[in-house]
Amino acid sequence: MEFLGYLVCSVVFLILIRGRALFSRRRTLPPGPTGLPLFGNLFEVGPKPHESLAKLAKTYGPLMTIVIHGLALFLRRRTLPPGPIGLPLFGNLFEVGPKPHESLAKLAETYGPLMSIRLGSKTSVAASSPDVAREILQKHDEAFSGRTVPDAVTALENHNMAVLWISAGDQWRERRDRAVAIGELAFITALNQMSNTCFSVNVAGFESGEVQEFLNAVKTLMVVDGKFNIADVFPWLKPFDPQGLRRRAKVAYDWLDAVSDGFVTRRLKHRESNLPSYGD
Repeated sequence: MEFLGYLVCSVVFLILIRGRALFSRRRTLPPGPTGLPLFGNLFEVGPKPHESLAKLAKTYGPLMTIVIHGLALFLRRRTLPPGPIGLPLFGNLFEVGPKPHESLAKLAETYGPLMSIRLGSKTSVAASSPDVAREILQKHDEAFSGRTVPDAVTALENHNMAVLWISAGDQWRERRDRAVAIGELAFITALNQMSNTCFSVNVAGFESGEVQEFLNAVKTLMVVDGKFNIADVFPWLKPFDPQGLRRRAKVAYDWLDAVSDGFVTRRLKHRESNLPSYGD
């Protein structure tokens, strides 16, 4: 009983806040007829809206507010799949509970494999059978490809530009068409992590031409260091380098050493330039 009392008080409090918000919003809208609860101004508009709106404009001005939202919500509910009615404001949150996979399966036994669920003020459609899921995910996937963006994600200023959160459309297709070289991206990330550890600076950028040179040098070393070398079996052939593996490795090592020396030199100069001058 105590919980029920808290629930009733919460509902009444939320209704009062909601009513006040609607009233405040109404005051910011252009003038217009008040209308009836649920039906709004439908009866005043009538079957000939061009005539009735012209008459109303003589009273409320050329810019006025007409309310038809109440009945629209009622009619829209009739077009949804069957589902539990739920409580005002809360919807079916208490019926879904902490284990939605179990509660939705039980509700599907009553309302069918396709049902509508209201989570607060959000209406969702739940599919609970393989056939219905196949219809949604395969045959009508584009119609159901919209994404609900969590409020915490909106803290990111450009969240509406990310492929993860934008709904299917021209913008989404444009971003999906952009090919990404995952191997190169992973290589650059690992390379910059090591360079930041050693030199406190990124060695290569994602648009830099040096990336390919680094990649070629590393690939060369991986090939020549792991390839079978006849000089390893017959040491007396080492001075001749019959397969040219040592020469190729030296070119790659010299290039990497030159790059590393350049970063070390710049780092030392930067440190010297920032040393405090004593005795000034």
